[in-house]
Amino acid sequence: MSLSTLSGGSTPACAACKFQRKKCKKNCLLAPYFPQDRTNQFTNAHKLFGVSNITKMLKGIEESQYDIAMENLIYHANARALDPVGGVYRTICDLKRKIEIVQAELNFTRQQIAMCRSLAQQQQRQMQDLPYGCYSCEHLLQQDEDEYVNVDGFDHQNMQQHQEMQQQQPNPINYEMFLEMPEQTSKEKLEEEKISDQG
Repeated sequence: MSLSTLSGGSTPACAACKFQRKKCKKNCLLAPYFPQDRTNQFTNAHKLFGVSNITKMLKGIEESQYDIAMENLIYHANARALDPVGGVYRTICDLKRKIEIVQAELNFTRQQIAMCRSLAQQQQRQMQDLPYGCYSCEHLLQQDEDEYVNVDGFDHQNMQQHQEMQQQQPNPINYEMFLEMPEQTSKEKLEEEKISDQG
């Protein structure tokens, strides 16, 4: 009988039972975590903890905790195999350093956000404290047409009245307009001629 069929049937023995050269029972504690195709994984765990210690650990905890316990055990064993000096401790230190870097970046970002909010509040207070006649574009757009005030302090109604007064005043006559008034020029010539005759 080969080592792969020590379980007494067609089902191959797990890596732990195959290593110990014993029959793999149906209720074998290590079979779900060290199948036949994971010999290296079992070898790492065996070198670090030992088969007897692993079995004792599983028997000392609740069955619902088996998966979590074995996952951590296998992770420790593989990390020690990759780094015999640091092991999982080096991995934990690397993760801790990454967390510190990310935390520092997060704190810096929060400081930048707080600074931007403070500047926005100061600008808002300054706009509220502006004297009469000084308005922002946003404030002017929010006002009604009748309440419009320009930067010089004249409201919209005064501007309309000023424009109407300018329209009512006669426009000055330029040289071209004077040439287009033949009737008026002929009368003036006649008056000048009468004055010269009387003289």
